[in-house]
Amino acid sequence: MTCFNTARRHRENSGVSMKTVSHLEILKAYKGRISITFFVLVLEHLLLLLEPLVIGIAINGLAARDWNGVYFFLGLETLIILVGVARRLYDTRAYGDIYKNIGQDISATAIENHDDLSPAIKRADLLQEVVGFFENELPMALGSTIAILGALIMLFVLAPPVGAVALFSAIVIALIFVLSRTRIRKLNTLVNDELEARARLFMARERQPLFAHFATLVRHQISLSDLEARNFGLSYLFVVLLIAFSLYQSVAVAQAPIGDVFAVLTYAAQFAEGVIILPMMYQQYVRTSEITNRITDGLQSET
Repeated sequence: MTCFNTARRHRENSGVSMKTVSHLEILKAYKGRISITFFVLVLEHLLLLLEPLVIGIAINGLAARDWNGVYFFLGLETLIILVGVARRLYDTRAYGDIYKNIGQDISATAIENHDDLSPAIKRADLLQEVVGFFENELPMALGSTIAILGALIMLFVLAPPVGAVALFSAIVIALIFVLSRTRIRKLNTLVNDELEARARLFMARERQPLFAHFATLVRHQISLSDLEARNFGLSYLFVVLLIAFSLYQSVAVAQAPIGDVFAVLTYAAQFAEGVIILPMMYQQYVRTSEITNRITDGLQSET
């Protein structure tokens, strides 16, 4: 009872309703801490967005024996390092505390209301994946969004034809993953069904069901990996075409200065990296959404 009461006090202090666990509920309950991580993240990526432009200026400056661009570049990199280190130090502590509070709450609810703890044990493991999404994947998704939008703007400024091709590529890649959403969710549901059943199967001490569990789990994971590989291959095809067009347009057609060529190619590469990373983060969002639904259903069944 002491553990249950302690967790209940955590829930009341944090504002998290453990009857409904979702990305939105976690954002609402811990909006202060998460907002700080997002603010510093946006600052870091805005600084990173200036990097190719500053390097291009430095290259053009050095060609004219002007070192001011190099000094500007060194100052920018120092600021990027300081902001990046500060964000990572804060993130680990903030999200660790979030996982601790929610984990204590859902564990205490299971202890108080349910005899079979094996599903609750697995839900606690899955919860760590959800919190990890906020700490790792969501910042990457936000950073990729900033990189994509910023790179698009800079490409339209520096080389409008390249910007137009980049925008078309982004739309096609987005459609590839949106059309795969149902299949991604179904396969993640099957994988999580097996993971949640694992503790119960071990405690039953029967070989055949346990062996069948591992075979089924691997089969579902292979299907999910095959789908991700197909989506990645299709997406990367458009990325390669974009980089090739950027090189052709800036060098063969526009015959731009070397610093401008570097900036265009780097922004195209940043854009390409963003449109590859963002769909992967989308897949993780679909997976963790299935997990939060599973945690909520389990908690409601225990009360």
